[in-house]
Amino acid sequence: MSLSYSLRLFCILIVVAGLVLALAQLAPALFAPRILRRLETVTARRRERLLYLLQIGPALVSVFVAVVLCLPAYLWCEPRGGSERVSIVCVVLAAGLGLWFAAALLRGLRLTLRTLRFAHRCRHAGLPLGDDHALAILALPDPGRPVALIGFLRPLVLVSDGFVRLARALHPDAFALALAHERSHVAHRDNWKLLTLSLLPRLPRFPGGGDPWRRPWQTAADWAADDDAVCGDPARALLLANILVQAARCACAPRPPVLSSALTSAETSLAARVYRLTNPPGEPIPAAPSILTDVAAIAGLAAAAVLMLSPWIYSLSEWLLHLGAA
Repeated sequence: MSLSYSLRLFCILIVVAGLVLALAQLAPALFAPRILRRLETVTARRRERLLYLLQIGPALVSVFVAVVLCLPAYLWCEPRGGSERVSIVCVVLAAGLGLWFAAALLRGLRLTLRTLRFAHRCRHAGLPLGDDHALAILALPDPGRPVALIGFLRPLVLVSDGFVRLARALHPDAFALALAHERSHVAHRDNWKLLTLSLLPRLPRFPGGGDPWRRPWQTAADWAADDDAVCGDPARALLLANILVQAARCACAPRPPVLSSALTSAETSLAARVYRLTNPPGEPIPAAPSILTDVAAIAGLAAAAVLMLSPWIYSLSEWLLHLGAA
């Protein structure tokens, strides 16, 4: 099959980005149990950041390899103009990976638009309970969760009427403590992280089934928000644990499904979360910064610069274009 210069360049970018993304997602997943055990020794906030990086990192690596390494080499070495025969294997591979990217993007955009429409309706239907530094707090008869943070540029906290009555009857500081948890999600942009994760292409099944990072990341984000809310105070930790248990009893599935950071739901990790609040772990020893990290980063950038100028990258691109050809 003969393709023009632009179509050959498109095929190279799609194939390289897709193959690198798949391999970069698969490689850490093979060691997921070991990685998760090692992350148990670090703070909840650092665990949340590392688990987010494990999800977003493969996409960044794939873009770097395709755009920074392969694109300049192909533009520099490949003569412009004219057509060239490309193997049907490369075309089919590019089409399949393109559909994989497009499906993930459409799925994420649809979920994002649904979230924005739901937030818009809530702003008109909710009863304002206050405005804390541009964080609107609205009471609704049934927002889906007892307390949930929704929105991106102008986030708002949705609170069910039942939870407001429950919190006021439970303790004078219960409602403020629940809001402190949601403010932590705002401060660390957890809804924005959910947005980026919803746009990522993911392999259909990892070893063991399912995504090994998404649920642990959500758990770590909730634990980190709990730590920010209680501020190391055992009394606040016990109160938050009580709030979680009481709120979980009246939680229901969100309608419609939207991107939000909820205070709690009837998730399987609730018991571990309550146990952690009532039995706080010892403070993990922070890892000392190592000069090896800086050296590795400098070496990686130098290697990337060398590869970008190496004819080997162009040869690899040509091999992919003629993959499977006789």
